[in-house]
Amino acid sequence: AGYKLKDNFTHNHKQTKKFVLKSESQMADFGYDKDRFPNLDMDNFDCVICSCVARDPRECVNCGYIFCNSCITSWLKKSKECPTRCKVQANTIRPLSKALIRMYNDLDIQCEYFDKCKKVVKLSDLADHEATCQLPKCFNYDICENHAKNEFGSKPHACSPDCLLLAQIREANGDYGKILTMTKAHLDKFCKPAIGNFGGGGFVSVGSGSGNSNISNIKWDRGHCGTGIQFSDNDQSCFLKEGPYMFRTVIADTPLNGGVHYWEIHADKRTDNELKIGIALQRDFTYNSAFCDHEFGYAFYGLGQLRHGSNASGTQYGKRFKKEGVLGCFLDQNRGILSFALNGEYFGPAFKNEALKKGPAYPAVSLLHCAGCKIVGGMPVPNYFLK
Repeated sequence: AGYKLKDNFTHNHKQTKKFVLKSESQMADFGYDKDRFPNLDMDNFDCVICSCVARDPRECVNCGYIFCNSCITSWLKKSKECPTRCKVQANTIRPLSKALIRMYNDLDIQCEYFDKCKKVVKLSDLADHEATCQLPKCFNYDICENHAKNEFGSKPHACSPDCLLLAQIREANGDYGKILTMTKAHLDKFCKPAIGNFGGGGFVSVGSGSGNSNISNIKWDRGHCGTGIQFSDNDQSCFLKEGPYMFRTVIADTPLNGGVHYWEIHADKRTDNELKIGIALQRDFTYNSAFCDHEFGYAFYGLGQLRHGSNASGTQYGKRFKKEGVLGCFLDQNRGILSFALNGEYFGPAFKNEALKKGPAYPAVSLLHCAGCKIVGGMPVPNYFLK
């Protein structure tokens, strides 16, 4: 029946394309060219108006057909029916279901500049990738795999304060006094909450071997977050409420470098979808995805599971956590252990990995659709974490 309907729709479809796609330059406002999808073997996500893979997809609840948001918006300015002649009311056209949007986000697509960058990314990561792929590479690209950002100047090209410092140290050509001055300035500006003493004997990370990491000023970094996340309480609280079902990540402004560190995630009662909570061992990445989808991310998922390098599976761990309670987070960089406790109930080590001994590590949370939390630091480490 679906194919017959599509055949009957052909004439109107041709007329629609004349109306919608007036020029090649307008194509970017509508669907994705199918040639950009190397593994595409289905037409489930085709927009029946422009015949491309739908961009910002919408679904008609009556006929089940999918459209680009911009295509169906333009169409409904001229008609009170969807292209398959369904009567359109207030909630007839809506975003895709959770299951469909997960499949859609997982599609592989070539970068728009594929001829130059040769990258194939997940559709959920495309916007962030294309925003940076034409920028020059960071001078430290072989290590960080990031592109330079204009905010750090053009000589040398750098993606972050850390890479900029490394470039400046290299340019100092062994001038110890100059290197010491630059390093102290860098630590005072970007790592102050994690630094205890800096002087003739070098610097010592507070919490190294102690029971308190002294990150009392920790808050979310609004400069390193996914789209749509709102902040309050001096940036300690974050909240996301949007139509799409896509994880959006925000990291904390405090890098953790050595020693032991404890912070808490306080639930937000408005939350409808479970959070992913943990640490990212990389500062710059695609924030419109869950940080723990990547190999540098380690998280407790509020469904009572762990996530590391996967967006689909993980071992069972702990209990469910969503809109009530306090999740304690403990990172022991001396032993390479990340652990969690809910309302004082210790779940045991979640991850034990050599990579967790290395800094900087950034507390992180990934929010979905309607979710939020508050990050709090400065408390003593509970004894059960130190056993």
